[in-house]
Formats: sequence, structure tokens, C-alpha cells
Amino acid sequence: MSGKIPKYFITELLFRTNIVELINTRLTLKKYGKNYQTNCPFHHDKTPSFTVSHEKQFYYCFGCNAHGNAIDFLIQYENLSFVESIEELSMIHGIEIPFENIIQNNIYFKKQKLYLLMEKICKLYKKNLNITDSANKYLSGRGINKKMIDCFLIGFSSLKWSNFNKKLNIDQELEKELLVYNIISINKKGCLYDRFQGRIIFPIQDHHGRIVGFGGRALNNFLPKYLNSPETDVFHKRKQIYGLYQVKKKCSKPVYLLVVEGYIDVITLTQYNINHAVSILGTSITSEHIQLLFQNTDVIIYCYDGDHAGKNAAWQTLKKALPYISDKKTLKFILLPNNEDPDTIIRKEGKEKFQIRIDNAITMSKFFFKNILKNINLTSNDDKFYLSVRALPLINTISSDTIRIYLRQMLARMIGILDDNQFEKFLHEKEMKKIQKPNFQIKRTPMRTLIGLLLQNPSLAKIAPSMTKFKNFKIKGLPIFLEILQTCIENPNINTGQLLELYRHTEIINILKILSRWDLMIIQEEIQNMFLDLLMNIYNKILEKRQEYLIAKERIQGLKMNEKKEIWSINKALSKK
Repeated sequence: MSGKIPKYFITELLFRTNIVELINTRLTLKKYGKNYQTNCPFHHDKTPSFTVSHEKQFYYCFGCNAHGNAIDFLIQYENLSFVESIEELSMIHGIEIPFENIIQNNIYFKKQKLYLLMEKICKLYKKNLNITDSANKYLSGRGINKKMIDCFLIGFSSLKWSNFNKKLNIDQELEKELLVYNIISINKKGCLYDRFQGRIIFPIQDHHGRIVGFGGRALNNFLPKYLNSPETDVFHKRKQIYGLYQVKKKCSKPVYLLVVEGYIDVITLTQYNINHAVSILGTSITSEHIQLLFQNTDVIIYCYDGDHAGKNAAWQTLKKALPYISDKKTLKFILLPNNEDPDTIIRKEGKEKFQIRIDNAITMSKFFFKNILKNINLTSNDDKFYLSVRALPLINTISSDTIRIYLRQMLARMIGILDDNQFEKFLHEKEMKKIQKPNFQIKRTPMRTLIGLLLQNPSLAKIAPSMTKFKNFKIKGLPIFLEILQTCIENPNINTGQLLELYRHTEIINILKILSRWDLMIIQEEIQNMFLDLLMNIYNKILEKRQEYLIAKERIQGLKMNEKKEIWSINKALSKK
């Protein structure tokens, strides 16, 4: 075990977090009565069904039933683990997680140590650049100015570790840490060397600006020309977007993101005030990249190099991205002239002409058919059939009904079939209808309604009468209600999101989540009265059961004096019903 996060800390973290603000930095929420709404990010949502309650610090989708507090949202939206979501909220609020039962290999502390180490080595690379003429000449020759060097924290690693070490006075403890994390290595001769030796260093930052890894570009012609850090606890190449931190610093919700191939492309475009450029570290794009990009913008514009490899990469990107596009999320493409890349062409054309290229980017549908129609002869029936067989599986991966139907209609017109029924027949298409699983339903009972009222309105605990007389009675659900009531009494300002968090790892969490989003069909003004009435009804049932027991006992063996007094008081209480 790597240490336990105390419940009091999680409650405090949720108390500091405004779920509306947290979600609004990622989605655009609109006020609707007391709540906020938007299209659900977890399913294809034609009309806004995703509701966020400031009062309850809770979200719920009426379409797909996604629900939870701020922690759940980060887990679902950003694909984080529970601990990672706590870490994210802690970073936002600038507080450290006070783990209990900590052991040395606690992943959280390993990561914190690694962040500090990355920051140290980044500063050393940066300092080294300032005293290395060859590196500065290279950057100057590429037209990269001082402002961009500082903005992207560009550095340099010497050809020999001993030179780097001497110039910057690196101590033995730091060397050991660098060895542990494979930032430096030992060669066959037993000498230390930096895997990035002789390279311009491009630090890679996460969305908080922390250094998570490095990219290195060779000054000379030795291979590989570009090199990235190895995978670590904080660096996963499949999920990292270079330059996104710089974009988000200037605009928290960019209208579009311009995806290019290299570090230099990002830096040059930024230097020319194209402030939306990002890169995927020179690797093939992954589904994680696409989801992360769409989490930060509604429009992704891909601008790859104008050679064959760049055009092929753009097509492969489109195929991978099709399942993630929707009525609001779309792709566009910029096709550069042969043997040009964003770095070279913006220096030739300038910002205004390059901006025209962005404004005139090819739409997803045009780019799709431009590629799918290569080497297709539309006068040949065989080619038409081949086109349909090739295009339809890709079109059918699109979740949006509107876009999918539109592309299919375009395909039908291209092969000369205007009637939908004929088109279906021509393609011999068989689609399985989506079978929706019925939502799990639970029976409404007074006890469940009572628990639901308390979960949705924890402040009701303040008006509840003393529950001591309820504790010894065996009624289904009563122990749960009493436990939640006691939690609310002990935490008078608790909200729904915090309350559910306290029960996250318990057996009853699923039923509590259902009750927390139940539509109880009670107007706001009547909630208190209904709560008290339900309590009284349950208490009366308890009295009736006790009354039945005492009457039966009296017939069989008689009652003691204290039991006779008890049945008299019960009869009196029930007569007032």
C-alpha cells in the first residue's frame, strides 16, 4: 500500500472546490434556473442534458446517467485515477496531500520528487545554453528569438557529461537521482553520459506548467535527429501535447488548436503570433491525444508537412479521430505545398498569409472524400462498390447521427444512387439496432425517499428531532439513514458532493448515488414538511411493531409493570395520529 488519503482532507478539498468553476474551465456552462447546463461530454448529446448544481456540488446527465462530484468529473472527463484526481485538485488549490501510513515508494511522493528533479535539470540545461555559443548560433540561424527561448524554456546539453558537470557544479546526489530516472546513463567504459548530449533541449510541460520530460534535437547530423525522454511516472508520450501549456496561458478556451509536427514548428508559429500551435512530440497520433485536444477545444486543425509522409499522417489522423467527432467537435486540415513545413512557410509568407491558410482549412468531409476517392473511377461499377466497401466502415465509426447520415448521403450521390432504399440494397448493409439496457430501477419506499431527501438536502439534519429512540429498532434502511444523519449533524455545512465522497469505497455507495439524483417530485417549499412527516411515519411504524409485540406477549405470559406503562404510552402516542 502506498499510503491512505485522510477523509477529512478529501472533504476539505471538495469544500474548497467550486464544481461549477471546475467544469466551466473545461465545458461552457449556461445558467438555467438554480443550476447550470451544457451538452454532455460523455455521450452524443443533441440537446443539453448535463446539469451541474452549485448548491449540491454535484453533476448529473439525464441522457447517460453520468453523475458525481468534482472528483468523479475529473476521473471521467480526464481519465484520471482516484488519487490522480485528488492530486489535480490539490495542485489547483496549492496544497499538499497529507498521506497516512506513508511508505518510501509512495507513487505520489515519487512523482513530486521527479517534478523537482525535472525542474532542476531544466534550469541546468537553460543555464548551459547561455554559455554555449554553438547552441545559440543554431537557434539564431533558425530565427528563434530570445523571447521564445524563455517562453519555451529551451536549453542545451553538452557533448560530454564531464563538461556539463564541471560548468554547472552538479553534486553527486543529483547525479545519483539522474541515474535512477534514466536521465543520464553509464556507457560500457563506465563513463556517465547524458542521453541528450549535444542536443538542443525542449522541455515538455504538463497543463500546470510542471516539467515532465524533454525533447532533444541534434545540432550535428548524428541520429536520431530528435529524441524524447523515456516513459516515467510523470511522462507518457501517448498523452502529452507540446505547447498546450503556452496556448492555455494565453487563452483558457482556444477556438481551435493547430496541430503541427515538430517543436520548432510550434515555437516559430508562436513567434509569429499564431498562438494556437501544439505538437504531439513527433509520434503517431493516439486516441488519448485526440481526446485531450478535444477536451481543450471544439476545432482541431491539422497542419502536417507537405511531403508524402505528412499527407499520409494527416489521413491516418483523420481515421483515428472519426469516433471522437460530433456536431460540436470537428476536424480541419491544412495541406502545405510539397517539401514545406509550418516553420519554413510562415517565414516565407508571413503571418497574414498563413492565417488565410488557417481560415481556409479543408473541412473534415472534403478531406475525407479527397482521400477516399484516390484512384477511384466513378464510371466503373466495380470501383463504386470498392469505394462503398472502403468508405462505409469508416463512416460508421462516427457517433454523431447527423454527420454519419450526411456522409452516407454524399457517398450515395457519388456512386449515383439517390434513393436511400436502393442504396441500402446496393451495399447489402446490415446494421444491428442499438439495444439500450434498461436503467436500473429501485422501488420507491418511505425510507429511501427519506434518505434521498437528506442526501440532496443535508441541511435537513438541523431540523431532525433526537434519533436516540430509533437506534435499537430493526427497520430496513434505518441504520443507513441514522449514519448519514449523524454525518450531516457533525458536518453542518456539508453538501451532496462531499457527503457522497465519504461513502465512495463503501458497499452502499451505488444506492446512495441513485438516491442522490432521484427526482423526488416535491416542491422546494414542502421539502422540510415532507422530511418531518416521513420521520414521524417511520416512528409510528416502530411504535406499531412494538405495540404488536407487547400485546402478543401479554396474551401469552403477561407484562411487567414497566412494559404495561410502555404500552399505555404507545397507545396514547398512536391515538394522536
